[in-house]
Amino acid sequence: MKVVILMGGNSKERQVSLQSGNAVFRACKQIGYMTSIIDMTEDIDYYLNELKKYDVVFIGLHGGEGENGTIQKTLEQNGIVFTGSDSKSSALCMDKNLSKIKAKDIGIPTPKWNLIKNVSNIDLNMQKFPVIVKPNDQGSTVGLYLVEEIDNFKSSVEKSLEFSKKVILEEFIFGKEITVPVLGDSALPIVEIKPKSGFYDYKSKYTKGLTDYVCPADIDEELTAKLKEYSIQIHKKFGCSHYSRVDFRIDNNNNPFFLEINTLPGMTDTSLVPISASSVGMSFSSLVKKIIDLTLVSAR
Repeated sequence: MKVVILMGGNSKERQVSLQSGNAVFRACKQIGYMTSIIDMTEDIDYYLNELKKYDVVFIGLHGGEGENGTIQKTLEQNGIVFTGSDSKSSALCMDKNLSKIKAKDIGIPTPKWNLIKNVSNIDLNMQKFPVIVKPNDQGSTVGLYLVEEIDNFKSSVEKSLEFSKKVILEEFIFGKEITVPVLGDSALPIVEIKPKSGFYDYKSKYTKGLTDYVCPADIDEELTAKLKEYSIQIHKKFGCSHYSRVDFRIDNNNNPFFLEINTLPGMTDTSLVPISASSVGMSFSSLVKKIIDLTLVSAR
């Protein structure tokens, strides 16, 4: 079996991607695959002839063209087998606004939101606080802010707009932050995310010791079942493949609200999907092997 890992790229999540890619590379070597890595510094076309030499391309990219369907489309057009969702599903899931519309359409609650292109679009008298400000098409909590008062609002929107042409203003749901990994057709144990600062931003996510993760999450059986059902429904209805991770907030009355779905979730040893898999005895290399196996089965 010959596996090549695509990582790096030019998105704002490049450093996270390098960590994911290297972790997957180590796992593939451990499994016994003939494995290479490509740190993408050029357009995907530059690598096509090389990629065609492998049985499967493991996409370790995050954000930008690696996650929005652009690279997936080129690989599809060239008959190259790759892990993760196809180009159409990737494009939908990367667009937070479209994802929330789709979730609403299939009856899954999501926090109220507005999509804006600049600060002048906003009637400040109508804006309720606290509010989440985030780019419409970034991941890894890049450009994400919790704004609690009007004084910080304009600057937060402007900073968020540096990462995207459109920004989501989303109602902040007081309560718990949780995530549900989906592997194949089933949901893995739910992870509760407990940032020590009270808010899960980029710093809390990527600085060791700033966030605690509880898996399985400390929630009742009924809510656990509902969240897993919602996550599998979203994964399937959004057309996702192999694996994904669905993020929710749970309010203080145990009502879940869909935030977003990640088609290429982090794959470092300490990322959320591996943490969840580990809680049921699945090692990191077993998780990587399962994703590759699912990819090969769906490509037949």
